[in-house]
Parts: sequence; C-alpha cells; structure tokens
Amino acid sequence: MRRRDVLRTAGCTLFLPALESFGKGRTPESDAEVKRLFCVSMGYGLFTDVLPQTGGAEYVFSDHMAPLKKHRDHFTLYSKMKFGGNHHNDHRCFVGNTNTNPDSLDQIVAEHVGHQTRVRNVVTFMGHAHHHIVASWRDRLPVMPIQSTRVLFETLFAKTDRKTEERLLAHKKSVLDSSLEEAKSLMRRVSGRDKQKLEEYFAALRESEQELNKSIEWLSRPRQDVEFPVAPSFENEFLATDVDKKRFLSNPRQIQRGIAFDMIYKAFKFDVTRVVNFYMVGLDNDHHLTTHNVPKSEDARNSLTKYDSSFFSLMANFYDKLSGTKTESGKTLMDETITVSTGNNSVSQRMGPHNGNEIPVFVAGGNLPNHGGHVVRKGETTCDIYLSILKKFGIERERFGNSSKLLEL
Repeated sequence: MRRRDVLRTAGCTLFLPALESFGKGRTPESDAEVKRLFCVSMGYGLFTDVLPQTGGAEYVFSDHMAPLKKHRDHFTLYSKMKFGGNHHNDHRCFVGNTNTNPDSLDQIVAEHVGHQTRVRNVVTFMGHAHHHIVASWRDRLPVMPIQSTRVLFETLFAKTDRKTEERLLAHKKSVLDSSLEEAKSLMRRVSGRDKQKLEEYFAALRESEQELNKSIEWLSRPRQDVEFPVAPSFENEFLATDVDKKRFLSNPRQIQRGIAFDMIYKAFKFDVTRVVNFYMVGLDNDHHLTTHNVPKSEDARNSLTKYDSSFFSLMANFYDKLSGTKTESGKTLMDETITVSTGNNSVSQRMGPHNGNEIPVFVAGGNLPNHGGHVVRKGETTCDIYLSILKKFGIERERFGNSSKLLEL
C-alpha cells in the first residue's frame, strides 16, 4: 500500500465529523447540465423473473412496478446485463467488474463536483445485516458509511458551535503547517527513493491543506434550517392488503429508509451535497432467506416480488419530490439529478440468488433523451452505463472497469 493512500484516507478521519466530506476545490465549475448523482444499490439484488421481458418504448409494466408508472418518462430500465457479482462482492457494485478501478462511480463524480458544496459526498448504509456494508471506494480503500439516520441528519444539517469548530480548525491548521514546513526541510536533505516517498507525503499534505482551507471557507456560510423528517407514508396498489402494508410499507426499516431518502432529497434541494451513495441490505430478517428459496418455492417468489415493490415505492416517492422541486435554473431537481438504482447481483428461479448474469439498472433523471423505454442488453457490462454517466458530468474517460463502449442514455 502506498504511503500516499494511507495519508489520504487518514485525512478523512482526522477532520471534524461534520467536515470530513468537504470538497477539494481543485476542479473548475462544471458546465454540465447534470449536477447531482444518487447511487442506490440493493445488496440481495432484484427478482428478475417478474421484471418486463420485452424491450422498447412500449414495454408493459409488471404489477409490482406500479408505483413507478407515473414516472415512466423519467427513467430507463436496462436489463439482462452482466456484472459478475456474487454474494460476497455485492458491495463492489459501483466499482465495476474489475480490480483495476481505484474509485467507485460516486467518488469519481465527487472528485469533479464535490468542491461546489459544503459536504463533498455522502455514503450511507441501511439494512438488517452488518456484513458487506461498504459500497464506496476511494484510492482502492473502502469509505465507511454512515449507518444511522440521526448521524446522517447531523452530518448534513446540524448547526454546531462555531467557536469550537474555529478553534479545532485553527489547531489542525497549525499542525498541518508544521508538517508542511518539516516536509520542505526534509526535501532538501534526502535523495533517491526516500525523496520519492517524501514527495508522496508532501502531496498528501497539500491535499489536506486544500481540504482544510475549504472547511474554513464553508464555516462562515449560513446553514439551512431543516427539521428531522417525519415517518413517510407510501402508496402502493400492489401492496394493498393490511398484512402487506404492515410488512412491506410500514415496516420500521422501510420507514427508516424513507427518512434517509427524505434527508438526501433535502440535501440536494438545499445544495448541501451533490453526490450520495446509498447501500441497502434486507428489509427484514426473512429477506435474505427468501432469495435462497426462490428456485424451489412459489411462496418465496411471491414474497420477493413484494420486497422489490417496497423498494419501488421508495424510489417513486423520491422521484415525486425531485420532479416537483424547481431549481434556480428553472428546471427541476429531477432534470439535474441522475439516480442509478441497481445491484451487482440478481435473483431468478433458473439461476438462483446472488448471481451476476442478468442485472437490471434503473437510470432516472438527468433530462436524458431516451427515457421512457426498456433496453435489453443481454450479457453486456453494467460498466458501459457507468462510463456513460461520467460523460454526462463532463468527465471524459476512455474506460470504466470492463466497459466496452459509451451508450446514448
């Protein structure tokens, strides 16, 4: 592991918790119309047998997708793609099917636009399981997620004691200045391999200095007053019975996720951050077991369809808010935000759970011209979509993971 990687990752934990995600301020203001990215991944994957099987603009919605019908023109469903994921790699969804990517999709976009907001980017996790909770990667190192709605709220919206923050930032600046002076002094006295290592250390210190200066700059700006969200309610005709409503819509974890979604919406609305990665695993303790029973049990297949429909309720509720909120440009938050919802594995009766062979990806928002249809991309890599999303942010790359081509999203 390079010394530079260790220093850069350590820098994320050395700063104050409310300041740890501040942008670097190196990238010029982007002219891209798309300004925000929301990555959502489902650890257990979606049940692909009940998704639409025919492609094109006139594809027929399955019943469990009913919550999304009113937003048909706001998203595109891509299906039958390949990631190569499995039970143990589902948290690498946005890194791509490769070991060559040092950064996940959200971190690359945050590097480009994170300096424009107080919080560089947000990584969060909600689920009943406590394994595989990492879904974001920076310099090949995992970015640990926020696992509490209370901590998420405080990170995004809490007003802290300014004098205390100023004092702590001043102390950190003093320590950093001393480290920089020491590094400069050492640079004059070493040579060869030691100098190369010291240059990496010095570069990491300079990056930390830029982040600290940005923290000081944002400290003087006012913060938006935001109330902690109330428990959301979801409308879903597919989950119409009292039993289904209680299990899948008013389930405490569904409510917790809905609260987190509302915080993310408000963070976008008030321009607190522009990049969020939200990883979810399991609505309840039976969710995982249900995926394993799909190949042999009709009851499990019916139940998993309902689990997925509860997820579509979350997304539809989020789309409602984005499409109903105007921005300063006169467009909507939906127009300026790309939401990509997927997983690096899927579930089917034929292939079983946690397979990476028929991955669905919902790409919403961004005012993309081809929305409204279902695109069947049998066996092609999900990384093509991720590479194409980067281009929408004005980020030019030849490849992302094992991508083979750009797509007209």
